[in-house]
Amino acid sequence: MEPSAVPSAKRVLLVRGGVLTPFSGIGGAFHDLKTALEEGQISGWRTAGVEEYNLGERASGLKRLRERWFRHPSRVVSSIKHLHKKGEVDLVFVSDQEQAHLVPSNSAVPVVVYVHDFFHLFPHIITLSGERVEVGEPRPGFIRRRDLRRLMKGLQRADAFICSTSAVAKACKQHFPDTPLYQIPYAIDVERHAPPAVLPPAPEALSPDACHLLVVGSHDPRKRLAFLMRVLAQLPENVANDVRVHHIGGDGCPHGGPSATSLANDHGVNWHWVGSNISDDVLNAYRWHCEALLFPSGAEGFGYPTVESMAAGQPVLASDRPAHNELMPEGTVLDPEDVEVWVKAIVEVHATWLGRDGDARKPEPTLMEHVSFLAPERFNREMSDAWDTIASS
Repeated sequence: MEPSAVPSAKRVLLVRGGVLTPFSGIGGAFHDLKTALEEGQISGWRTAGVEEYNLGERASGLKRLRERWFRHPSRVVSSIKHLHKKGEVDLVFVSDQEQAHLVPSNSAVPVVVYVHDFFHLFPHIITLSGERVEVGEPRPGFIRRRDLRRLMKGLQRADAFICSTSAVAKACKQHFPDTPLYQIPYAIDVERHAPPAVLPPAPEALSPDACHLLVVGSHDPRKRLAFLMRVLAQLPENVANDVRVHHIGGDGCPHGGPSATSLANDHGVNWHWVGSNISDDVLNAYRWHCEALLFPSGAEGFGYPTVESMAAGQPVLASDRPAHNELMPEGTVLDPEDVEVWVKAIVEVHATWLGRDGDARKPEPTLMEHVSFLAPERFNREMSDAWDTIASS
């Protein structure tokens, strides 16, 4: 009797726009997915290739626009047709909603888009602690408006969406009720962030005589760094004198307005801008040696910084807002509008630091265990199942 034939793996073409650093949220997610495919970790699937481009940092705005709107979409269409003709592609995976214009019309194979959030496609304003917070850009310029229209049309052409959280799933169902939807939370490699038995030296900026706190993320209005400055400005004097805050992420506000550093100076906050595009090694060193992550964001598609800090065993002070509140241990999120609650939480972190009398903070194993549900094995299994269903539809 002949052995049963082993079914051949299906092939997925990964599509995105310009290359992103793997140290960013979306860039990191794409990098991890590509690596999982190449290493055979997604059962029944292998890569049919990657369509992306890299214009470097000095390309003009016109060149970038021409590449984004015309040249790259044309290459994607040609690649799909070529691979389909050879029988070498079963599914097209578009990395995120900002690349949805790459969903071709009348594709020969199903196309799925990973939706991280809809902040820019459906901008809105939320009011927290009396402050109007822009979620997305409410007044985009002419070119961006045309770009958004292209994205919207691409999303309407997609055969399915995949998203990471219940908050994003709700938005998908609201705006695209007829598009099949699969909710698959991102994967977090806990081992990548777990502190070693012997920690490397602390970054030079982390002096042993200060209580160091960490902020990770951009200065987008929805990140609410202005609220955080008001909190830090109200710390008791003895606490404020000890606290030093380190910011990893963009210092400038993308919608205009003062930089995070300027806001800190205006509020008398001891603030250190580390920079952006920081490597995992440096970022982990800050997580391991800082007392806590401060995350007052008003809106997130997922909230990578919170889960990555927990994977590193670092305490997290996070606002009770979607979607990162879905990922925090029950009962640990903070009222996003109550300054006093935040002041009290930071005072408690300071008291814990003071009580150790110079000893290093030990990682929190309960936090590391909490994020184990985001293991890559679970993500790869659920992605394989979703792709199987979409490809056969």
